[in-house]
Amino acid sequence: MIHKLYFPKLPLSQFVENIWFVAGNHPEHTREKLLPDGAIELIIDLDPVPKKLFDDEHSDRFRSCKKAWISGERTRYIIIGSGNTCMIGIRFRPGGAYPFFNFPISELNDSVIDLDLILGRLVDEIRDQLLEANSAEARFQLLESFLLNHVHRSLEANRLITFAVHQLQQSPQFLAIRDLANTIGITQKHLISQFEKVVGLRPKTFARISKFQKVLTTIEQQQKVEWSAIAYDCGYYDQAHFIKEFHAFSGLNPSAYLTQRGEYMNYIPLP
Repeated sequence: MIHKLYFPKLPLSQFVENIWFVAGNHPEHTREKLLPDGAIELIIDLDPVPKKLFDDEHSDRFRSCKKAWISGERTRYIIIGSGNTCMIGIRFRPGGAYPFFNFPISELNDSVIDLDLILGRLVDEIRDQLLEANSAEARFQLLESFLLNHVHRSLEANRLITFAVHQLQQSPQFLAIRDLANTIGITQKHLISQFEKVVGLRPKTFARISKFQKVLTTIEQQQKVEWSAIAYDCGYYDQAHFIKEFHAFSGLNPSAYLTQRGEYMNYIPLP
């Protein structure tokens, strides 16, 4: 399996965490559960076979995703089909997708949308160029140029949102949205409306997902997991609150997650 990452330079690095490429993936499992992680991803499929997005892990019902799609901010997990894959994708930083689309990013929330519904024939054009490219590095350059040539808003970072995102990611267990708004010097209502428009989620929901991500990161760093200590350190009121939130985002209780998790964070292979 080939898995490569590319980290763009300024100005794109303010908005894009990385551009990734995978090929030759032949998993033994048939489905995968992807957990909400606070990011938006744009994916271009270089395989001819459409991918499957299932209703849930217990259902055989699915919709097909063809050629390219964008996965918005998620407040719950999604189930996708596994299989031979050749894909390239853009992982946007929180709020990073905003300059490249001419609508509030909240319109993408909890959705996987075929990209041609948004970009029209541009999708076929860039996909054809990517298929003709003979290396991952060449594809990275093509996708970087594509982004820079299709900017709808200024590539000047929104300092208000950038600061708010950083604070919520670093200290999701401590920060009240009211206090964050006061620190920035705006009203709570204005912060919420700007956050929804640029990031997609409300600040409180983004903080909940950031707190969940803090739990998963802590688990990865520990050889022996002490759930009560993790719940306390990550700012949950009590064990019941912790379990409820963990289940809301993963569909699992914390102990089951330990036995079912995959080799990457936010990824659970399913039979």
